[in-house]
Amino acid sequence: MASGEAAASRASVQNSEHESPGNSEEQQPVEHFSSIESIYEYLGGAGRYNIAVLILMMLGKAFPGMITLSPNFTAAGMRFNCSSFSSSSTTATTPTSLATDNCTLDSSPPQQCWLVYNCSTSMSDEDKQIRLPCTQFSFRSDVFRETSVSRFELVCDRAWMAHLATTFYFIGFLVGCSFYGALADGFGRLKIIWISALNLSLCITAASFAPILWLYWSLQLLAGFGNGGLLTCLYTYALENTDTKHRAMWGFMVHNGWTLGLLIFTLMAYFERDYQKLLLYSGISMVLLLILVPFLSESPRWLISTGRYEQADKVFHRISRINRRPLRPDFSSRAIATSEQSIKTNKDAARARVWQLFSRLGILRITLTNWSIFFGVSMAYFGLSLSVDSLGSDIFVNQIILAAVEPFSRLVCLLLSFRFGRRPSIGLSFGLAALSLAATGLLVLWPHLETWRMVAAITGKFWITMAFDLSWLYAAELFPTALRSIGVGSSSTLARVGALLSTLAQNLASVWAPLPFLVFAAGPLVAVLLTVLCCLPETRGRRLPESVEEDDLFARGRMRAHSVSSDRQQLDYSDDELSNAG
Repeated sequence: MASGEAAASRASVQNSEHESPGNSEEQQPVEHFSSIESIYEYLGGAGRYNIAVLILMMLGKAFPGMITLSPNFTAAGMRFNCSSFSSSSTTATTPTSLATDNCTLDSSPPQQCWLVYNCSTSMSDEDKQIRLPCTQFSFRSDVFRETSVSRFELVCDRAWMAHLATTFYFIGFLVGCSFYGALADGFGRLKIIWISALNLSLCITAASFAPILWLYWSLQLLAGFGNGGLLTCLYTYALENTDTKHRAMWGFMVHNGWTLGLLIFTLMAYFERDYQKLLLYSGISMVLLLILVPFLSESPRWLISTGRYEQADKVFHRISRINRRPLRPDFSSRAIATSEQSIKTNKDAARARVWQLFSRLGILRITLTNWSIFFGVSMAYFGLSLSVDSLGSDIFVNQIILAAVEPFSRLVCLLLSFRFGRRPSIGLSFGLAALSLAATGLLVLWPHLETWRMVAAITGKFWITMAFDLSWLYAAELFPTALRSIGVGSSSTLARVGALLSTLAQNLASVWAPLPFLVFAAGPLVAVLLTVLCCLPETRGRRLPESVEEDDLFARGRMRAHSVSSDRQQLDYSDDELSNAG
């Protein structure tokens, strides 16, 4: 059994550490580990090196958090007046002549975007309206000194363009997740983390200087492209550098970096009310991440899955030194690849392609369900997060409160997922998120209940944050190592589609005020149904699937789960099951 082998290997290591120097010249047997998980269990999933990785990945995720929700401030609306109106209209009549041609100024509509004259002519007793458009605007700096709305005058007839930068950003985000995810499976996690971070830093810095609107949109699209890759690779790298026991905790802690970014950017926006400087500071600050990433080592899981055993051995020896859990000099990770399933894992990793997500029934079920879950939860999360200004009160206070809810949500999520497992926690969080978002929307019908609406929004943010974090953790545990970056990356792509559509769903308020939030509530509700109907496996305390065949068996329930301890389990596959998978 895998548990017996792991225990034997640990005993062998402990005995070797206590041998006398006189026996050091004797030929010692090569340490044997049954799997990559057993190596991490020995080295310690929460050692010094692992904690350093966690802290740096949290720092890295703070930057996507800062930039993704920055439109709450950088694209905020500003009150304005018209300082100059056009002297011509469709009838080429000037204001002066209008005053002498039986035309009177209509003062009923707001005089911001145009002047409206009611005119009667000698040819007819009927009145007609003539509009003179505004040609120059004067924006008030009572809240913000300048935003992209005032910089590019995205008001009146151009008001529909105000949030197009966010739309383009999510389009780039959508493509970047899968593109960089595929590159990470082929060229390594750390290289792509560094490249995508550089991509984001350069583009967001350049966007702060963009003098024309189309260039600003283009740079936002490219920034989203880099941001999608950075988020995907950071999370994958963090979970691959710990053991089964600490994997869930690592996943939730990494997400706290996102919340840290929200809080930092809100404070930056409070003290600096110019959108150009906010973007500039965000881009320049990412230099810190670019400097620190090269100090880490490539993921040993990825190195082994692609047959780079010597490099993996060097990384494991480095981890053992930092964690103070010595490995014997003749340790080799190549032995892990001697089993049939590991050989298949290496072959799968070498030719990892998106189509492999549909190659087997079990993986197909995992892929389609995760795509649907990510789409719905992302639409709900970003729809609520980008609606801060519609909740009333002060925009800075609203952002701080909604961001401060997230760490507490993750703590409760961690406890629930450890105690009851992933699937029950997903069902609970998605269901309550749907109810809270629906309540937030319906309370719009009673304006005097604004306080209760904010309470419902806070409750919704609590549960939807839990649901979002569980989705990332569950997906990373379900997909095999050979396809993990592509699987999580493609799921994240669907999440970006949901985020993109959430910006468009805001326009449904013109049809019926509660409708946007009811649309946001529909996604979590569908996720609950899919999780139950598709019968996805429980992953709590189980070894990460390594090969495509192993993952297919896992998804279809054709394996035996043996208890290793009270809080951990280890999967055990028979040779027949592995050879006949699919």
